[in-house]
Order: sequence, then structure tokens, then C-alpha cells
Amino acid sequence: MTKFKGLFTLAGVCLLVVSSGVAIAGTAGAIYDMSTLLNEPHPFAKSITGSKEQSGNSVLRPQPSAYKGLPPREPDWSQRVVPVRDTVVSSNEKLVSKSSSGPGGILSEARIGVLVHDEGPFSRNKESGFDSNIEFLFISPDFLKPIWSPRPHVGATINSAGNTSQGYLGATWEWDLWQDVFFDFSLGGVFHTGEKETSDPEKKSLGCKILFRESLDLGYRISGPHSVMFHFDHISNAKLCSTNEGLETFGIRYGYRF
Repeated sequence: MTKFKGLFTLAGVCLLVVSSGVAIAGTAGAIYDMSTLLNEPHPFAKSITGSKEQSGNSVLRPQPSAYKGLPPREPDWSQRVVPVRDTVVSSNEKLVSKSSSGPGGILSEARIGVLVHDEGPFSRNKESGFDSNIEFLFISPDFLKPIWSPRPHVGATINSAGNTSQGYLGATWEWDLWQDVFFDFSLGGVFHTGEKETSDPEKKSLGCKILFRESLDLGYRISGPHSVMFHFDHISNAKLCSTNEGLETFGIRYGYRF
């Protein structure tokens, strides 16, 4: 019996060894299952979240925002790029800005005044009455630039006593003397209602119906578009006709610049 027990014991040991070898061989030849590794939590998950769910698996939790609790940021409008229109001021625009423009974009200034009739240093006084004067000045056109850009003008002087009245046109040059003081000189022609030749001692013999006309203004700009000026004008034919008595008027005028 002792021999049989020894055989059984040896057989059991052999069987155990064979079983272990088979198990080891099976493990070595099988394909490793990666699902177990993939289901394992990341080794640094605890340091990021510092907590575990009840299941024991580490859970990543979102970190609080660094801007939480701060007011919303206002847009910086100073960084916006705003397109700017490229404005080029021409010589005409500069002229208009200086002289302005009235109705139709051509009228520069209107002047009215009251004048003493037939009183002046260049002719003898014969006619009586006072004159009412109105005059319009226009923006200087480009073709007058070679002669220092005078303003064209048109006007009328009406005598209160029925003596010589005038309708005239020409060009006016203006210069600034200092601050708001200015000086005007004009040159042009005039058509009048007076006499060419007469023996009436209270009428002028002006020689021609169309005469030369010159005028002077010394003015002061009160404020904005308003101005006042002392005015003097003279009409004559420069001895181109048979007689040439000439006629002068002077007085005060008011100007409004558009």
C-alpha cells in the first residue's frame, strides 16, 4: 500500500505541474485584452480633480474660469479703423469759403446806401436831391484771375429830385487793410438819364449817354456778414464827347456778404 500511496502522490504532483504549465502556455499564447487597461483611470487624474465618484473611478471636473465674476469687457472703439474721406480743397472752394455765395451760388454781396447827389471835388454842383443806391457783387470767375480776381458788380442809383439817375456795371477789387477794415476800388461803365448837352443851369451837360464810372469804398466789417462803408463815385466821358462836366456822389452804404 505504501508503494501505491507513493505512486498516487507522484502522479498528483505530475498532474499539478502539467496543469500549471498548460495554464502558463495558454496565457503566453493568448491575445492580451486591452479593454482592462483602457478602463483604468489616468494615473494623474487624482491630482487634477482630487476626488472620486462612489464607483471608485476618478472623474475629471472642469476648473473654475479665471474670468469668473469679472464684468464683461467693453469693446475698445479706439481700435476701430474708420475710413476718412480724402478731402481736397480746390482754389474755387477756397474762394467760395472766403467770399461765400448767395442765391444760385454766384451772388457774393448786396449793398444799399444813401448818397448826396452831385457833390464832389471834380465838378461844379448843379443838380439837387439825394440818391438811393443798390448794388450786387458776384463771385469772381476764374477768367478774371490774371487781373487779381475782381468781383463783377451791377447797380443802380436813383435821384429823388428827378435829376440824373444811373444804371451801371463793372468790376470791384477789394483789399484788407488791417483787422476788419477794407478798401474797395471799382471801374466800369454807366448809362444815365441826364442830359448830354443843356443850357439849363440846374442840369449837367454830360456829353454822352454811356460814361465811365469809378468808385471808392472805405469799409468796416461790423460782425459776421455785416459791414458799413463810406462811398464815393464819379462819372464822366474822359473828354471823348463834346462836353464833359462830370458828376460825383458820396454817402454811406451797408453791405451784407452771403
